[in-house]
Amino acid sequence: MQTVSTFNIWRLTWPTILSNMAFMLTGLVFLKIAGGMGIDEVAAVTTGQRLFFILFAVMMGLSSGTTALVGRYWGAGNKELAGRVAALSVIIFLVDGLLLSFVAIPFLEPLVSIFSLTPEAQALAVDFVYYTVLLAPPLLIVLVFSMAFRATGDSKTPLWAAVVGALLGVYLGIVFTYGWHGIEPMGLSGLAIGNGVGAIITVIIFMLLWVLGALSFKPANPLPGFVQNGRDLIKIGMPAAFEQVFFQAGLLVFLVFLASYGNAAFATYGIGLSILGLMIVIAFSFSISSATLVSQHLGAGDKQGAYNAGWRTMRTCLYIMIAGSLMMSLFAEEIARFMINDPEVIALIVPFIYIISCSLPLMGIEFSMAGALRGAGDTRYPMMVTIFSIALSRVLVPFVMVQVGADVMWLYATSLLDFGIKSSLNMRRFRKKAWIQAYNPNH
Repeated sequence: MQTVSTFNIWRLTWPTILSNMAFMLTGLVFLKIAGGMGIDEVAAVTTGQRLFFILFAVMMGLSSGTTALVGRYWGAGNKELAGRVAALSVIIFLVDGLLLSFVAIPFLEPLVSIFSLTPEAQALAVDFVYYTVLLAPPLLIVLVFSMAFRATGDSKTPLWAAVVGALLGVYLGIVFTYGWHGIEPMGLSGLAIGNGVGAIITVIIFMLLWVLGALSFKPANPLPGFVQNGRDLIKIGMPAAFEQVFFQAGLLVFLVFLASYGNAAFATYGIGLSILGLMIVIAFSFSISSATLVSQHLGAGDKQGAYNAGWRTMRTCLYIMIAGSLMMSLFAEEIARFMINDPEVIALIVPFIYIISCSLPLMGIEFSMAGALRGAGDTRYPMMVTIFSIALSRVLVPFVMVQVGADVMWLYATSLLDFGIKSSLNMRRFRKKAWIQAYNPNH
């Protein structure tokens, strides 16, 4: 394969950034619509989005198996096998989505009750989450479909799928919520229903185009090698999925600790995460590109090229994170005042933004290096690193801080510890090339 250039990395990554932003904007639009209805509606949508994001993050981890295998076979020039694995991934995600919906629906009330909402918000949230979970399978199919195409180097088709899905989801969400075109108004649940119906239409459109050969590659019969390919997908994807489960659980524990510092401290963290979200989208997109390029080079038998691709992708991401860090530091107070008018919260947000700024380069290294390892099929190591880091930086250290009455800024600063641990250990693993030595082209 050709040597990967910074230009090629960026060409692969920018559509992924826009795709992820389309996903984020859909959530923001839904919150805006809910905001026009009332505070209970906002709480309900926030709860539903939070629970769905946990599910989405877990399935995103599972899809790392698709990225690794499709990219590997594509890099080896075996397009039929790449199409076979991609088709099998869609089937697996459909079944997983249906099973998760079936299992989750009976436990919606206890799940929602975790967030300690008012009775009115609780009822709205349960109803909203019900339709979100019920219609989750098509959203997950769009996810794995997109990951399969990115693994072949085609990041523009997933971009179009994301744009179409976002536009349909928002429009139909408004239609079902307010009762346009003669449809009975469904209130807040209409947002979830519209988003789900939009995902179904998106799936139908792009699956038809895929099967008909109108896209960059075609699916193939998934039945030959069904058991082995399925085993490989799960073997690679499950550690990454479990990593996300542990990460989300650790974050929830951290939020419990943070809540003891009062509403201002809690609100500050929420606003800080929303600010961080933009940069996370960028870093995560580079993670996908890194996984894609590493898997393709390994598939082509170019192990040194895989190493160079992962390393160059990391450096490209790092430079962007440093630029973002500098800009965020320079305009910290302006950003804080744009987000909220409360003086107490602003006084906390400004130093928190400085902490976030310092963490951005570490986050860039961590995301891109972890992506490179996952692209090589080495998903267990990032999982173990995440478990160790979360247990230390999000559970043990915050617990001690709360007990000794440490200032809340020290709790915020645990993000530096978290990203510092993960970036250094993942980079060390990548540079030692143990993942190359362990690579098995047959699995």
